[in-house]
Amino acid sequence: MTERYLAAGPDRAAECQRRVDAILEALIARDQRFGYPPPFCHKGCCACCHEVVYCTDEEARAIHRTCQAAGIAIDRARLARQLRHVSADARGNHTGATTWNDQPAEDQACVFLDPADGACRIWPVRPLVCRGHLAEATDAHCRPHNGREDPAARGISYPETSYLLSAVFTLHRDSIRQTMGRLLLALEAGFSPSPGSGGPACGPR
Repeated sequence: MTERYLAAGPDRAAECQRRVDAILEALIARDQRFGYPPPFCHKGCCACCHEVVYCTDEEARAIHRTCQAAGIAIDRARLARQLRHVSADARGNHTGATTWNDQPAEDQACVFLDPADGACRIWPVRPLVCRGHLAEATDAHCRPHNGREDPAARGISYPETSYLLSAVFTLHRDSIRQTMGRLLLALEAGFSPSPGSGGPACGPR
């Protein structure tokens, strides 16, 4: 699968996302044939849309292009405020420490979450991490607190997609640690984020 991803060319991020969607759809349908209920996740639940979002540099570029084409404003001020609660090293890589939930409640939401209906405004190009994040039975415990998962959370994990995501994240291990917020701010500033750049310091696009 890693080889197929590398050989997929400039559309590989979108192709990988489509493959993950297809795999998940098939696995959920299989589980339902065996009597298991589908994931709880649905439009409007959005509990998992209130934490740090990770994406690859290629996914960030696709999100940025989509926003430009669709006229979707990127709230740069909120992204900058959010990043103050995400600990990073000198290269801009997230260290894992966060005070995310110490922000005002309205700042904890993803900048692409529509507060009117709890829907994702970039759904077709949402990152891989958002696609494979599935809850079982309820979203009551989906929201972590400052990076610590709620021990009562009930998630659904499929090895088939976990292997694929692990391969992609390993290939993009430097850019994904930048977080979606830092990558988008670099693109908004007119720079193309590069792995470990620490922000818009790697030259214009």
